[in-house]
Amino acid sequence: MPNPAFFRGTHRRSRYFEGWYFKCISADRKHALAFIPGMAVDPHGERHAFVQVIDAAQGKTWYFRYPYAAFQAEKDRFAVNIAENAFSAKGLSVNLDDDVTIRGQLVFSGSKPYPVSRFNPSIMGPFYYIPFMECYHAIIHLTHDLRGAIELDDEVLDFTGGTGYIEKDYGRSFPRTYIWIQASHFDASDASFVFSRARIPFMGSEFPGFFAYFSNYADLSLRFATYNRARLADWQVDQASGSCSGKLVSRTATLLFSAQMSGGGVLRAPIDGQMNREIIESISAEVTVTLYDKHEKLLFAGTSSQAGMEISL
Repeated sequence: MPNPAFFRGTHRRSRYFEGWYFKCISADRKHALAFIPGMAVDPHGERHAFVQVIDAAQGKTWYFRYPYAAFQAEKDRFAVNIAENAFSAKGLSVNLDDDVTIRGQLVFSGSKPYPVSRFNPSIMGPFYYIPFMECYHAIIHLTHDLRGAIELDDEVLDFTGGTGYIEKDYGRSFPRTYIWIQASHFDASDASFVFSRARIPFMGSEFPGFFAYFSNYADLSLRFATYNRARLADWQVDQASGSCSGKLVSRTATLLFSAQMSGGGVLRAPIDGQMNREIIESISAEVTVTLYDKHEKLLFAGTSSQAGMEISL
């Protein structure tokens, strides 16, 4: 079974993108950066590589564009290089210079990968195997520990003792409408929660699909998704206020969640491999999760800050 973290776009000639998302939060939660290395090829076959950066403290984003010749990816392991920037499951090293200078190295350890199997090869479940999906999503590390620092212009941001997260998207385009939440900084807990809902084109039509995953890395690991007959109830979303809430129901558990964006910056997203769609992403959102078993016994309750969140409707 191919590892979804590996680069898959070697033979793509048009209408394709591939990008990896590295979220980094300092131990004191004062610094939150996200790095998004990737490549894109438009409908005319024009290719380029890029590194996008989000700085939550300033509410700023940057798009560093590179010729495709600067992009290199290993075939048999997760390792991506773009010019003087390197990204892998073990860490990242950046040397970015335009109207801002961003340099430094972060080492990852104690990683908790997303659990996969032949029947659940990614968070997309069996949809992973369908060859004509508009967009594929994969979680690589639910969490890992950070060591190192990033220099942002003249300020040194210390990430030692902080935590990180890695995911990936690839395909033709981001969904026309979608919501995405990723939280791993719950009060007094190492738990992680990921949720996404989107309109999914499929065989000439489209349907609303969702997936969610929660784990406390001890005795609780739960997956809710369209493909495993879970339900999303009491769904509410308001793009203007940057908020959403819902209730996830499976045969064994019920999970209630609410999320509120805070701040955010403009990122570029793909449409047919063209990186010209603008979306707003926050990496300082607040997410509240309450989990019950089928007998309504409370299993978990917590609030996460520095959560990632996007609403695009």
